[in-house]
Amino acid sequence: MAVRVRFLLLLILLASAVMLPWLGRTRFWDQDEGFFASTAAEMYARGDWIVPTFNGRMFGHKPPWMYWMMMLGFETFGVNEFAARLGSAIFGIATVLLTYDFGRRLFSDRAGWWAGLALASCWMFNIVARAATPDVYLVFFVTLSLYLFARWGFLSQLPEQQAEGIEPSQIRGQNSALPSRWSQFALIYAVMGLAVLVKGPLGVLFPMAVIGMFLLCMTRRRDLPSDANRWRRWREAWRPFGIVNFCGTVWRMRPLTAAALVLFVAGPWYAAVGWKTNGEFLNEFFGVHHFRRFTTPMDNHRGPIFYYLPAVLAGMFPWSIFAVPGMLYVIRGLRSSKQRPQLTFLLCWAGVFIGLFSLASTKLPNYVLPAYPALALLCGAMVDGWLADRRQVSLPWIRVGLTVMIAVGLAIMIGLPLAANWRFDGQTLLDRVRIVRAVQDDAGWLGVLGVPLVLGGFAAFACAWRNAARPAVVAMGTSAIATLWLLWGYAAPRVDRFQSPQDMAQVVGEQAGESSMRVGHFGCFKPSMVFYSGRPIEACGDAEEVGQLFREAETSFLFTTDERYEELRRALPPDVVVVERRPNFPKTGELLLLGRSPRIAGRQELHR
Repeated sequence: MAVRVRFLLLLILLASAVMLPWLGRTRFWDQDEGFFASTAAEMYARGDWIVPTFNGRMFGHKPPWMYWMMMLGFETFGVNEFAARLGSAIFGIATVLLTYDFGRRLFSDRAGWWAGLALASCWMFNIVARAATPDVYLVFFVTLSLYLFARWGFLSQLPEQQAEGIEPSQIRGQNSALPSRWSQFALIYAVMGLAVLVKGPLGVLFPMAVIGMFLLCMTRRRDLPSDANRWRRWREAWRPFGIVNFCGTVWRMRPLTAAALVLFVAGPWYAAVGWKTNGEFLNEFFGVHHFRRFTTPMDNHRGPIFYYLPAVLAGMFPWSIFAVPGMLYVIRGLRSSKQRPQLTFLLCWAGVFIGLFSLASTKLPNYVLPAYPALALLCGAMVDGWLADRRQVSLPWIRVGLTVMIAVGLAIMIGLPLAANWRFDGQTLLDRVRIVRAVQDDAGWLGVLGVPLVLGGFAAFACAWRNAARPAVVAMGTSAIATLWLLWGYAAPRVDRFQSPQDMAQVVGEQAGESSMRVGHFGCFKPSMVFYSGRPIEACGDAEEVGQLFREAETSFLFTTDERYEELRRALPPDVVVVERRPNFPKTGELLLLGRSPRIAGRQELHR
């Protein structure tokens, strides 16, 4: 018990250290944070817990759970960045602790601890656990539902079977892998219902697909006579995935219970929002943001079928350097008998999410985030095996992975300064991708992010060369945490200084007392502008609409760019002034805030 408490306390400390500090130090990052925080702020201002709206219009992108968490934060800490992100951080820490207990039950306390640390300190999960987005909530509820299934299902059978002298490889058959009570199924599906309130039907369909795939893999094989021909052996090997066994597996998963519990938990809100919007929300949410996103690339978010291979390697970094030795460890574990059910379950978990989203037309790195706890658990199992017996892992491949870690650190240390300062034909590399010069001047200093990776990589490599496993992984974990501290405490605030759309929107927000004020945009719009201006922003399609906006309201503002400004000159009233000029972060050019108000007349640059 003392070991378990020590592991839990240390994980709470480390996860909190990388997820809680500096939550409110930067403004919201566009696009996603700007959309979702603005939506939550509008719902909070109206006292409406049912209908999400963005920029004054119904917003059918996501269900309400994320907005509810932000609204609770606003009620407690005020309408600000810290309050919007706090719920994500709390659920991120909870997911890390849940991953630890999952790993403890699957393998050992030590495996669970390293899995929790890997999840907390890998880049992608840490980013979303500090963001005002829905992803970490989905990861938590998916992980919890699969944890409950495993705990009440096949994990509950292992001690009894092992006590009877049965090898884990012989623990076959779906009945031994399923929970035994209806109440257990009900709670599992109720948790999936909460996931449906986070991101819709995939909150139940994907974890059920994981469970179903695992049950198919656990189907008991029939013994064949020694003289069975190849065709008969091949048919028996594929029998678990045939239509008869598939339908039987689905029925044993109690789909009616699943439907009833999901409808009981999530149905009332979906019914309410459908009624209040005359079905408009449901049409947009299911038709556009589910069916169309799966079948058609949206917002130019497309990619090849192998898109998620590099995405996951980058997202799990630095722990993804163990990808090859981890795969070799898993293959060896599947061939033996000790951990076969556990490894099979984790492979089904990761494989279903990564495989199904690879088939979707619209692709984003965060779509497969629910697979990260499974990948972290596989990593924790490999590290545990390495610490227990160095012969269980491939030391040459571990050294190769640590070399990659050092190389990535050097690329950050050297590459960022070079990209900002080394000129080819009078242009830097960042000039060629139209990054604004003010950002380039700071980019060299961001190379410091590579220092912990280089130092930790060299230290871990030296330890691994001497076959000192524990110091090697400690050095890795320390460098991962140090990198995140530099990212959030140093790099992110430096970059945040250049978020000019938010600055300009705050200027508009200072005029909040003007009830008749109108705000528009022409060729320039960022979602976070809505949050920081504190009011809807109208879209102007041409110069005539811009002129009309200024003529109809005594106090009015317009966001535009220096390029589009030339189109507007003739249509603007003579008392319109340029209130603010800022770099168009992160691209070249300028953002302009045009204004017409008694408060600013005569104090700013006239447009003529």
